[in-house]
Amino acid sequence: MPASDATPIAEQPRTPADADADTLIVYMNRVTPDEVGASAGTITVTQRGDDLVFSPNLMGLNPGKHGFHIHQNPSCEPEVKDGKKIAAAAAGGHYDPTDTGQHTGPDGNGHKGDLPMLEVDDMGVQQDVTMPGLTLNDLQNRALVVHQGQDDYSTNPAGASGPRIACGVID
Repeated sequence: MPASDATPIAEQPRTPADADADTLIVYMNRVTPDEVGASAGTITVTQRGDDLVFSPNLMGLNPGKHGFHIHQNPSCEPEVKDGKKIAAAAAGGHYDPTDTGQHTGPDGNGHKGDLPMLEVDDMGVQQDVTMPGLTLNDLQNRALVVHQGQDDYSTNPAGASGPRIACGVID
């Protein structure tokens, strides 16, 4: 059951990865440097063979490509870094279980947190994103983050994709 726009993140229902062996629902919230805000929709994640399929149903995204990542920590709270408040900074860096330190994109040899970009058409329709080599277990105790702009898959640490605008915790 999706939360209403007025439901704070701490009160939203969450689906843990082990609730259903094949699918989980991630409740996404708008994020700013000041707060975790209203609901931004959901992303349904489905295991299909060796692939994870991310099916977004998000509100308020501008048309175009958006950086889309799995982040290390299960938090969407803002934090102060180098004297500046950063949206969803508590999510930490990109998921990098083998400590590659490389931001090379979903087809490269870098960390596993780089997902293919989330694409939104002029009508607000979002395309599914398929990522090979991940399992639902990889997502446990992590966060999904959507960025304002397109990821260049080279600039460290976040691919020059701009501010974090939506975030969801996976318990």
